[in-house]
Amino acid sequence: MNDEINITSIINKIIDNKKAMIFIVLGSMLISVIIALSQTETFKASAHLIPPENKYTQSLNVFLDDGYRLSREEISPTIVYRTFVLNLQSRKYQRKYFFDNKLYDYLDENNHDKSFEKNFHDQMSLKIESKIVSRDYREEQFLTVSFIHTDPQQAATWLNDYIDMVNEITSQDYVDGINILISNTRNTISSEISGKKNLSEQVTEDRIVQLEEALQIALDLGITDRSNNLSNQQNVILGDDESLQSKNPLYLYGSEALSAEINALKKRTNKDSFIRGLRQLEQKAKSLDSIKVHVKDVNTAQLDQKAIAPQNRYAPKRKIIVLLGLIFGSFIAFLYIVFSFFITRKI
Repeated sequence: MNDEINITSIINKIIDNKKAMIFIVLGSMLISVIIALSQTETFKASAHLIPPENKYTQSLNVFLDDGYRLSREEISPTIVYRTFVLNLQSRKYQRKYFFDNKLYDYLDENNHDKSFEKNFHDQMSLKIESKIVSRDYREEQFLTVSFIHTDPQQAATWLNDYIDMVNEITSQDYVDGINILISNTRNTISSEISGKKNLSEQVTEDRIVQLEEALQIALDLGITDRSNNLSNQQNVILGDDESLQSKNPLYLYGSEALSAEINALKKRTNKDSFIRGLRQLEQKAKSLDSIKVHVKDVNTAQLDQKAIAPQNRYAPKRKIIVLLGLIFGSFIAFLYIVFSFFITRKI
């Protein structure tokens, strides 16, 4: 019975205070409407990216004629794309774009560093798509980059320009790295070629000195022909650098052979033909001279869809704000009735 009386009393209390309840609810909704209308409208522009095609990374994998690759590992689309994504998130490049293009002139903020954090860095987001197209493409390869700004056209323009800048910088970094590797390898081969030529020149000079000394001994001993005391396994090969080491004294070859070899060594005009491995090195150097990687042939990311100016605002969500105002006002009105009821009963 008391419960029925209490329920009836509450209902009567609601009826008696309906104007106050309506005032509270409408007041709350009015405040939420004012809040919703007073907030600055923002728009979210989004661009969608995927890894580049294989043809845009092929020039980064430089091979010599013998099949030797200059880089330690293959530079694949996945590798360059990962670098691109990292650079895209980098504050270094975000600040570069922001300050190089003087975006602070378009924003109401005197402190340029604060303006960068508030109006550019914090407004950019990267989202990894979860859709997997095939086993060859992992989910982290599909990327959505978004930028929020008060001007929809500027939001799209800035985002597209920033993506292009990072793509160009990343591509240029890879191209510069490969060209430096080509240049360093070319210098190393040139040094090796020079070293072989210098060594061959010194070895030839040493050979002539040894032969001339052996010739003098042969002349003194009257040995003109090849001596029978020579080991059958020992042969003299004119111009062979390794023939410097002999099991038998050189003078035993006789003055005629020694004189012939000395004359041949002194008259030799093309010494390169007698240097082992020189032609292979020269061919490698020639191949490297013809290789030059250009940035126009490289791409580290591919735009699946460029950002376009959004037609609908991203924020504020005015309907949600007003709905929350209605819910909040109804809750306050309910609390008002409950407190009023218990206060009346105590009195």
